[in-house]
Amino acid sequence: MTVQQSAADAVVKIRTPRASWMCLVGAGCFVLATGVLHLVLDLPRPAVPLALGCIFVAEALWIRTFGVDLTRESANLRGLRRQSIPWQQVQAVLRRDQFGSQVVTLVLESGQRLMLRAPTTLLGFGRAEYERDFHRIGQWWLAHRGESWRPVLPEAPRPPAQG
Repeated sequence: MTVQQSAADAVVKIRTPRASWMCLVGAGCFVLATGVLHLVLDLPRPAVPLALGCIFVAEALWIRTFGVDLTRESANLRGLRRQSIPWQQVQAVLRRDQFGSQVVTLVLESGQRLMLRAPTTLLGFGRAEYERDFHRIGQWWLAHRGESWRPVLPEAPRPPAQG
């Protein structure tokens, strides 16, 4: 996990935890070693494990850049698709369990829920970093959401349809 804060520009950068992308690096290196073993022992199709190993390592290096940048104006999401979400549009910062890991979700005025790629835990690993960063995102939202922010009230239940 990389968190960088500069006093001049007041931007906090939270990236994918090391445990998440290092697993892929390890798997990639193992598969690459299998490909090299195929070459040395003159086994058939050494290109398959070599290509898969390279893909795993490249994906790990790409996933390493995922995360969120917290600025005074917005939360800038860095993932498959980059997005800038103004703090005024955020209605809540929630934690969510997903496949044995915890993730942070932003709830927007429109009701849309955006899952952040970082911070996260991987099967319980990185819990302390996750808690620190979850709290940090919540505090940034509270500090920067603006004076005009009001919670969105849930829709009143509609009367049952007459049939």
